[in-house]
Amino acid sequence: MIDAHCHLQKFENPGEVISGLEAVICCGADLESSKKAIEISDKFPNVWATVGIHPEENFKSTSSRFASKILRSKEILKSKLLKLLRQPRVVAVGECGLDFLPETREEEKSAQRELFKFNIDLAKEIKLPLVVHCRNAFEDVFSILNAQDSMLKVQMHCFTGNMEQMLECVRRGLYISFGGILTFKSSQELREVARLVPEDKLLIETDSPYLAPEPIRGTRNEPKNVKIVAEVLAKTRGVDFNAIDQLTSQNARKFFNL
Repeated sequence: MIDAHCHLQKFENPGEVISGLEAVICCGADLESSKKAIEISDKFPNVWATVGIHPEENFKSTSSRFASKILRSKEILKSKLLKLLRQPRVVAVGECGLDFLPETREEEKSAQRELFKFNIDLAKEIKLPLVVHCRNAFEDVFSILNAQDSMLKVQMHCFTGNMEQMLECVRRGLYISFGGILTFKSSQELREVARLVPEDKLLIETDSPYLAPEPIRGTRNEPKNVKIVAEVLAKTRGVDFNAIDQLTSQNARKFFNL
């Protein structure tokens, strides 16, 4: 089984939470966490790393200034990121994308868009897949991918979109990754969406230590809990658990070139 997205940097002893899994994708969110992801992947043969700049979950008013600072020094940042991206255990750029909260100002949205384009350019240059974080921003994500003329493989991480958004992702050939939110009692609509995603575009993840699935919601999530996501996805799609395990693992190997 493969956890297609987690943050092992948040664990004191990563080796304790990855046993029994074929592969775990440890995602970076900035320079430091990307370096740490690579360090962890160098220690454990079933861990692979991603490198990128996150839009910042819970985007704060200071973040637009942070983003602007990054963009002003982007040539220096690009050089540092490309050095990391060329490490042998790195399999994707990200996580990156857009995180639009109701209170997010247009100035902040604009800064996020520029950061997203910056990450896409890195992925195009280094020829690696893209791991995308998208909250309340599907139209913008699609528009930017169009404008960048991107032929990249794209993982829509922790997908929570509706049926129309899922179908648009599928039309574009994007991979759709489901995490613990799929198991929540309130996620009936999301499970209906998951039921109809084409087999060859399905991925599963934990986003651990965040978003623990039911029935352990509210606790620290771990990569091993990807099994719970797989169980719910199998039940939702009316197939055997082993079939979902094999299918999503095969898709992850293909997407990340494992």
